[in-house]
Amino acid sequence: MVFQSNETSSKLMYALMSQTIIPRPIAWVLSDNGDTSYNIAPFSYFNAVSTSPPVLYISAGKKQDSFKKDTLKNIEARSHFVVHIPSVADLSLVTETSAALPFGESEAAKFGVVLNEELDWPLPRIANVTVAFLCKRFDIVEIGTQAMILGEIVSSYVSDTIATLSEGKLSVDPKGLDPLARLGNSYASLGELLNG
Repeated sequence: MVFQSNETSSKLMYALMSQTIIPRPIAWVLSDNGDTSYNIAPFSYFNAVSTSPPVLYISAGKKQDSFKKDTLKNIEARSHFVVHIPSVADLSLVTETSAALPFGESEAAKFGVVLNEELDWPLPRIANVTVAFLCKRFDIVEIGTQAMILGEIVSSYVSDTIATLSEGKLSVDPKGLDPLARLGNSYASLGELLNG
């Protein structure tokens, strides 16, 4: 099969890209609703951009009613957000928090997501995750129906249960992190690790 982009619907192009550009990491993003409640949502169009400055991106599309997703609205309004790397054990909560709720309804409250306050940071992080990046908005680039949110990493949390730092060298155990990956309409774990 050959798909000419200018002859392919956006729905079919999404299916093509999301089912072939795999596996994709998942950003489990917490943002501030502006009323002392928090929005939590997963994004699989996500990755690193730069290490100096440390910048990552998430891509947020519009809801079916064409309004901006809550995460995008929150980051536009208040700049700060937290990107978590969910583990396979988080699959159920990640799936639940992907539901479209009315703006301002907190996924943390609705689904019982436990949060930990962060010292000198305006937002909490999800308590059970082993990796979290505390970010501030670097830029937002509109691309068609998507918004590429660039976040500068101000601080990073990595659990001592999966990481060691010795003589300035960091080693993170990928099996301990056990990151959840997106495969089109399904999910995956790391499986077998290969050395190149």
